[in-house]
Formats: sequence, C-alpha cells, structure tokens
Amino acid sequence: MTRTAWTLLALAGLGGTALAEQEDGGRTGGVEALALTHGSHRGISQDYLVRPSGGELSAQIRLVMSEPSLGPATEPLRLTDLGLFDISGRWSLLSKLEVSAAVTLVPKQPSYTDEKPWQSVALGLRSPLGRKVAVSLTGAGGHLLDHTGMWTREALMIEWRKPIAQVLDFGVSGGMDAITLSDKGSRSGLFSEVVVATSALFREPSGHWGGWVGVAYALPVFTRGGDPTTGMDLDPQPRLDLRLGNVLSITKEWDLFAEIAIVDRGDLSNPQTRLPILDGGFDQQQVMLGVTRHIEGPKRRNRDPLQLSRAE
Repeated sequence: MTRTAWTLLALAGLGGTALAEQEDGGRTGGVEALALTHGSHRGISQDYLVRPSGGELSAQIRLVMSEPSLGPATEPLRLTDLGLFDISGRWSLLSKLEVSAAVTLVPKQPSYTDEKPWQSVALGLRSPLGRKVAVSLTGAGGHLLDHTGMWTREALMIEWRKPIAQVLDFGVSGGMDAITLSDKGSRSGLFSEVVVATSALFREPSGHWGGWVGVAYALPVFTRGGDPTTGMDLDPQPRLDLRLGNVLSITKEWDLFAEIAIVDRGDLSNPQTRLPILDGGFDQQQVMLGVTRHIEGPKRRNRDPLQLSRAE
C-alpha cells in the first residue's frame, strides 16, 4: 500500500469528522504553520481550548494576495483575483474529545489558472490534558498546483494557555508536522518541520468579543525527494507567519469573525523553497471574513474538571 493510501486510511480512522486547526486563532486548509483549518473562534471570547458541548458550523471566504507566483503571469494576485471558500464543522463528541472536519473550495481564480474547484479536506481530533493544556492530532490532503498529484499533511500539536488578566491570555503551541508531495509516475517529496506558535488572546468580560495576535515559527528538520511538478529537490526554509483577527458573538447562536494573515513560504526567486500548493504554498497575504452557527448539545450533569472553560 502506498504512503498516500496509508495517509487516507489514517485520516478515515480519526472518526470521519474532524478539524485540523488550533483554537488560538490559528488557520486553515493549507500547509501553514499555525494550523490546517479554523478552530472555534468563540473559544477565544469565552476562554476554552476544547468545546465544552454541542457543535458549530462555519463558512468563510479568504481573499489571497501575492507577488507573481501562479502560471505565466507577471502581475501580482490582487485582492479579488483569487478566493478560497472554507466550510467547517466541529462537535464535542465526549467530555474529553472534540472532532471536526473542513473542506476548501475555489470559487474564484485568475483566467490564466485552471485549478480544481475542490482543493482540500482536513480532519482532526482534540482532547484536554489539563485545565490549560490540550493535544491535537490533525491531517489534511489536497491537489497540487496545475497537476494531477496531491499533497498530504499530518501534525501533532500541544497547546497551552496562561491567564495574564481577566481579559488576556498568553498562548503557546508546539509540535511537529510532515508534508508529502506525490504524483503517480513522478518523483515525490517529503519534509517535516518543528512548529512553535505564540499568541495574545483578548476578550471582553461578558464573552461577546474576542481578538487575537499570533506569530508562528516553523523550522525544517528533515527533507527527502523533490517537487513532482518541477523535478527539483525540495529546499524548505524557516518560516514566520503573522495573524491578526477578532470575533463578535452577535447572538447565542451566531458569530461573525474577520482575520488578516501574512503567510510565509520560501523565496519568490527560488522555486525549490516553495510548494506547488494554492493555499499556503508560496508567500501570500490572506483577508478572511466568516460566520459561525452554534448548535447546542445535550446537557451533561457531571462536568469534566479537565474541561477548559472559565466562562462557565
């Protein structure tokens, strides 16, 4: 069985529905250092790492900007040239387990590209290890740029929060991830990174508003093979991502959120340092706007003392 088949089998074994993104304002769908898909933004305004109960459905549009990076074009990607649409869901399955899933689509792209409308899926599990600590196991897969091949990613992260004041937390996440590029009949590539992310999380005392500023650093520690679309050896570089966002709970059921992200990936002049991936495979800036619908779950009589939720 191929590595890709084993990866897809492992993702299916995670439970069918899972989300691959961190709760500290980390991000979505591609191969970025902070995460794979959106976590619960309400976990920032109401201070929890793992959702206490129930679930949520989110939809967001991401507008991607960059220097000339796609196809033969010499013009940069401007605000409305490339749009990614994410749909995600999460559910508190047990008192110590949250599962979730996400899919990324491409509703808008430049005329000189021909990317598939379906781009990627992401799966994951999250569980608390203590009142301020959680562990997440995540995975994702999607299409390579202008190619029939695919990429896959697996990551294991540990997240920790330290309260600084009633309205401020300091968050730290760390772990490792691995990214594989493959195409039948072509050379494949694999590399792994050590990832450390820090964030400042702000909230309004009543839990109706939250904001975050996050920085993530990724250091490559293992590389093998090359890019199947170019045949060049992979040469991943250290990366530094920056994110700034906020969420507003307008009712008990609905949230609105917005975020700006600077995603780092290699150098424009050196294709060996970039990846043939639309979302996060090259230096880009993303502007995100989205909405979340919360679903109330069954009431639990015995609350788990490990569940992180100061709001309760």
